[in-house]
Amino acid sequence: MSEAAPRRRLPRRVFSAITDGLGAAVLFVLMAMTCIDVFGREVFTAPLDGATELTQIMMGVIVFAVFPIVSLREDHITVDLLDRWFPERLARPRRVIINLIAAAVMAGVCWRVWIIGGFQSDYGDATEFLSIPLGPVSYFISVMSGVAAVVLFANAVRHLTGSGPSEAAGQSDSV
Repeated sequence: MSEAAPRRRLPRRVFSAITDGLGAAVLFVLMAMTCIDVFGREVFTAPLDGATELTQIMMGVIVFAVFPIVSLREDHITVDLLDRWFPERLARPRRVIINLIAAAVMAGVCWRVWIIGGFQSDYGDATEFLSIPLGPVSYFISVMSGVAAVVLFANAVRHLTGSGPSEAAGQSDSV
């Protein structure tokens, strides 16, 4: 292994640590909040105020925080029902096309959610009980969708050049 290889992997490790760390931290807070809510509800008959709103926001943050790194690793859920009959010589072009389509879709999501975030910020939309502003949440989702779009496009380029995640790891093709 060359000396440059670990340096090339450093940005990926930092990116992974940030996204995985954010997702794990929010998941931990969600878990603790749920335990407090259930304990308060069952023992003191006093649920945690705003737990439903916080759960909804945290679920969105968790999903979109890890989406870019899941896309980079190509660890997303796949259905490989037709892989047995799909010609191996077309596997790489299929991965390129799938990643390009996914990148375009995520770019569209980024664009539309950014517009929604603008409307939410302009109108002062907030959660009903805790009055948490919704604009910043939408902007976060939009930015992470944009990062995922870039990552998916990079995956397509890497598959096109024969250095995609599946080829590099020697994994089977189940995209």
